[in-house]
Amino acid sequence: MVDKNIRVCCGMTCGVMGAGKIMRKIEAETGLKQGEKNDKIDLAYCTCTGNCHIAPSVMVNGNFIHEAKEETIMNEIEETAKQPKQETTISDATIDEILSNDFLNDV
Repeated sequence: MVDKNIRVCCGMTCGVMGAGKIMRKIEAETGLKQGEKNDKIDLAYCTCTGNCHIAPSVMVNGNFIHEAKEETIMNEIEETAKQPKQETTISDATIDEILSNDFLNDV
């Protein structure tokens, strides 16, 4: 099992609010691409989290980071990973879902 299960929402509002930039920042810092994992991190997009009013949303082990910012996301991930893991019903996004929601070509 990995230490950090990181999911970035790829819903329409999160996309408009910068989810693609956040994912690229996480990719650059971890050396992983979305959909990849190593022994410490599993990184992927997820379907809409339903938190559009406080977008963009990132989940770490089932716990949310709302109004995520590119400049602070890595520190927020580290802090959120310290919280107890939560079960979630939000699923990983398929490539078709990612591409169909990418109307700004940001992903």
